[in-house]
Amino acid sequence: MRSLSCATALRRWRMLLFSGIATAPLVACGPQHALPTPGSTELAVAQRTIAAAPPLDRENRSVDQQVAMLGRVARRVSEASDPLCREYLGQSCNFRVALARSDEVNAFASEGPTVTVTSGMLQVVDDEAELAAVVAHEFGHHLANHLARAGTRTQLGSLAGALIGAYFGGDALAQAGAQLGGGAARLVYSQAEEREADYLAAFMVHRAGYDLDKAGRIWVRLAQSAGGPERPSLLSTHPTGPERLAAWQQTVSEIRSAPRNAMPRRS
Repeated sequence: MRSLSCATALRRWRMLLFSGIATAPLVACGPQHALPTPGSTELAVAQRTIAAAPPLDRENRSVDQQVAMLGRVARRVSEASDPLCREYLGQSCNFRVALARSDEVNAFASEGPTVTVTSGMLQVVDDEAELAAVVAHEFGHHLANHLARAGTRTQLGSLAGALIGAYFGGDALAQAGAQLGGGAARLVYSQAEEREADYLAAFMVHRAGYDLDKAGRIWVRLAQSAGGPERPSLLSTHPTGPERLAAWQQTVSEIRSAPRNAMPRRS
């Protein structure tokens, strides 16, 4: 029997996953893309950029403003990324996006397929371009099938309050209350998978028409929120702020040198 390539196996497994047939994790496949690898010079420049950034100024947005902002960004990124979803998932981008009341600066992908962004994250992002990078990063985890490939889980921690049901499917936006509680588990990805999600995110942000340079400032802000340029942003499994910023800038250069509707390069 002829063996399947990793990309083909992933594609077939996704079809089973979305049909509700597949339940077991798929393992042994690494990143599907030739990811950018910043050198010492690029990393040093990114580190200086983060160190020289003004102090983090959190935005005091109301819950209604957060829901509206997340809704606009999620719809725009989802609609513009449809070619990528069809290429990777074999269907349109049918992600549900939710806002969770929590001061923790976080966002995560979960089965459904769902993406959840905390209100703490909505207070850190400066504008919709930065939020687009966050949302697209979590979309990237779904596109690359990281949920099935991750080997361990960790507790996100207690997210006080309700999960605001800001779900986006097509043109519909419904709001419903639901308790998330302290048992929300988040998959832990490898640094290579986090880098791959960042890589895919840049292409989605570009297709959505956001300014890539403005969007890339999110890595500066997340590094600041995590305590500085040397510490990993968000979770210990994430690359450091300078690594993410430098790799993002390399991906931006790749996109700008490619045709208008560039697609990610497979490895």
